[in-house]
Amino acid sequence: MSSPNKVLIIQTAFLGDAILISSLLEKIRIESPQTTIHLLVRKGNETVFQAYPHVNLAKVWTYDKKDKWSSWQSLQKDLRAESFDQVFVAQRFFGMGLLSLSIGAKKVIGFDKNPLSWFFTERVPHEWGTGKHETERNTGLLSSWLGSKVYKPFLSPVAKELPGGLKAKSYICISPGSVWETKRTPVRVWIDFIRLLPKNQMLVLMGAPNEVHLAEEIEKACPENTIINEAGKHNLVDAIRIYQHSLMSYVNDSGPLHICSAVDTPTVAVFCSTMPAFGFGPLASWNRIVEVGDLDCRPCGDHGKKSCPLGHYACGNQITGNQLLQQYEDLLAARSK
Repeated sequence: MSSPNKVLIIQTAFLGDAILISSLLEKIRIESPQTTIHLLVRKGNETVFQAYPHVNLAKVWTYDKKDKWSSWQSLQKDLRAESFDQVFVAQRFFGMGLLSLSIGAKKVIGFDKNPLSWFFTERVPHEWGTGKHETERNTGLLSSWLGSKVYKPFLSPVAKELPGGLKAKSYICISPGSVWETKRTPVRVWIDFIRLLPKNQMLVLMGAPNEVHLAEEIEKACPENTIINEAGKHNLVDAIRIYQHSLMSYVNDSGPLHICSAVDTPTVAVFCSTMPAFGFGPLASWNRIVEVGDLDCRPCGDHGKKSCPLGHYACGNQITGNQLLQQYEDLLAARSK
């Protein structure tokens, strides 16, 4: 067991990245329980850690990317006053690298792809596209201190009644959205899948406020199915609770995928333009991946795009409702054993 200290973890990327960093919170909590943890995330992502139940996480700081310079200056002053023993910077960009170096911590550990990594106390190799999961990459930041054992991301909201009379483990969540269009399974595919399901199988449509139109299109096309549209209706913690208690969840390569990993909900993850080899696949105890193989144009980049560069979007359009149905049948068969 390591000696106690005070550490800061910096991860100001998207929601999914913030959720995955909870694997480091778990590693420190379990392997160095006397250590006090502070976390810096993008403004808007801080509420997810209301679903992290352990007191080792003492404070969550936020970086406002809409007012970068002012927010950076304020953080630099306030974080310097905390006198951290160690800073672990998961970001690979200049701004967070500079911040980590300017707050007077005894040690700064970050990835070698950060442009300021030569000034870090320790530079950690950042492997991409090799199949190494993001939780493994992040664990590398702590390995010289706590070793290489990887923990799963973890969230657990306080128990609360589910909305709309939902009964735990009786409904399926479907999350049709993503920030990037080329990470979205076409709505047509979701509709085909839903029409193949038993009519009495309850479905809950999930999504952010800007994804409500996707859920509404699906709901309108499937009037004979049992559908509850919860898209855009919940804060982040309540949405996590809905995913947590679902029988299974269907997601794209997006934030909900990582929520399901953190609450260990059976997960079917559909990958369109991106690939699990990038390191963002599902980690739930029961999970399946649906994707189109043997496409020369896939992946078309490290991240999603606003549109298919070739115009055909074969990586999404070749997914079928029957492929999604097979995962549902597989889970029911596994549960009946």
